[in-house]
Amino acid sequence: MKFVIESEPDGTVGFTVLGDDGQVLATGRPCPDKGSALAAVGELMHGGGDACVEDRTEATGPPRPPGDTTEIGGGDMSAIGRSGIPPV
Repeated sequence: MKFVIESEPDGTVGFTVLGDDGQVLATGRPCPDKGSALAAVGELMHGGGDACVEDRTEATGPPRPPGDTTEIGGGDMSAIGRSGIPPV
């Protein structure tokens, strides 16, 4: 996985997350400058261990009320491991 930072025609700087096979995994919001884009990438890289998964797929049972979501893994997913990407 890698982050690709690119200048946009409107003067902003954007970033894209690519998988090992080159497939686009995610695209970040445009940032006002390169420093802001690097800071956003750094936050994603360092904050990933605290992320959780919110399942919003269709359930096979009765529908859940709005706002009722299921979180997998709680707040600490550090046991899963890191990507091996060095910090920016």
